[in-house]
Amino acid sequence: MNPILLSHWLPICDRAQLAYIPATIGPKVKIDEIYRFLEGLGDTPTLDRAYLWLRQHYQPRDTMWRWDCCSTETLKSTMAQIYPTTLPTLEFELDEPRFIAVLEELERSQETSICVLLRPWVKAKLETNYPVEFRAFAFREGIAVSSYYTRRPLPVAYQETAVQVRRLTEQLAAHTPIPSFSADFLLAEDGNLLFLEGGLGFTRGGLVNPCCFDGEPPPGAIALCSQS
Repeated sequence: MNPILLSHWLPICDRAQLAYIPATIGPKVKIDEIYRFLEGLGDTPTLDRAYLWLRQHYQPRDTMWRWDCCSTETLKSTMAQIYPTTLPTLEFELDEPRFIAVLEELERSQETSICVLLRPWVKAKLETNYPVEFRAFAFREGIAVSSYYTRRPLPVAYQETAVQVRRLTEQLAAHTPIPSFSADFLLAEDGNLLFLEGGLGFTRGGLVNPCCFDGEPPPGAIALCSQS
């Protein structure tokens, strides 16, 4: 299992009986073609095929598109706004520094390609005009939970929701072959907590942002606002 890939997490959610936002898996793109495109070197048939598939299936008002390994910065920005005032356009944005860092991490784990995929828009519960999202950090010693958005503190009333996120992450951990990972959850408008995506475990200087925690998240802790 590669914790960077959403397509690897969704079957685990099924086994753990966790609700999640579904995904339609699209064509694979060779990672070396992405680098070739950025350097202006020759043909990129798998990249072209993925773009054509998205042009045929992507409906901005109903669906969002992303890479199997991460969301685009445009999508992240859109998710942080009041849905659905702005909608992401179909642009690959291949030169994003974070995207390149994720590709390098994938290559270190011997991955040679990534998929594009589509997911439906789900109306999120809003708090001060931001979606209510959480990030859980699973360690051998326990699970820490943070509000996703550091610039928007969550009221203390969300403490119980964060405890629910911890319980859901415990269910994931029981079916996950890795001891340390991260998991993001969205609180939908109807009150259901939905798995968004998983990722690597937290390491200082690594790809996983600690969100509201100041440095390494303490196992068992909950942070509803910035601790820094």
